[in-house]
Amino acid sequence: MSFFVDLVSEDSFYENITLGVTQLLESDPRITNVRIDRRTPCDRVALSNWEQKHSVSLPEDLRNFYASTDGFQLNWDYKYSADEILPVGSMHVNTLNELCMSSGLKDLVDFALTRQNSGSRPVLNTKSKIFELDDCRNIGKICLIYSNGSWSIWLVTRDGAWGWLADSFTHYFRMALVHLGLPGWQAAFASLPLIPWAEQLFLLLAPYLLDKAEPETAISAVSETGFNHIDPNVFKTTSRHHKNSKTANH
Repeated sequence: MSFFVDLVSEDSFYENITLGVTQLLESDPRITNVRIDRRTPCDRVALSNWEQKHSVSLPEDLRNFYASTDGFQLNWDYKYSADEILPVGSMHVNTLNELCMSSGLKDLVDFALTRQNSGSRPVLNTKSKIFELDDCRNIGKICLIYSNGSWSIWLVTRDGAWGWLADSFTHYFRMALVHLGLPGWQAAFASLPLIPWAEQLFLLLAPYLLDKAEPETAISAVSETGFNHIDPNVFKTTSRHHKNSKTANH
């Protein structure tokens, strides 16, 4: 899937970057109120200012993402009963201004680095940089880490555990789509404990995502739905896709 045109409608843009996930969610009678925040792109000045402030160049795919939309938010609700609808699903990427080393993230990372964990952890040094890509609700933080000349994305939990998620933003965004924004999907992917009530939702809506036998099982299981990959070129649009949409509505 490629996306090279300069002028596209806002609807087409979000349909392309979500790879049909909204239609998949809306087709499930247990899911309701599927909604996406529509956000304006970051201009080149804002992107350059961010890079100068933090003394590091954004990875190309993430820079293209922010040049298309300033963050991302998709939510959906679950029909627990005929009379009760609960907010459950969330796919979130911080805005460019929120992509920083917050005090909460610093405290959590400092705590995690003092823990003796049997699992993996990122290799950090004095030149490493850590940015908060998402506040993973009640679980921890999603960290965008630059270290030793490369980028990676990790989950750091409130218990001080680390879980590797992806070696690129494109891969991480793809996994968010594959996991449908289910609560704590990052922990499930990193083989870390899930909140019990979240595990029940996995069992109800996407039990194949809990298969621990093979790390790529979740990707393979969802491949049949048609959104088994995401091309980073999907983010190579200009700010005019928003202007074009507004023009079309008048």
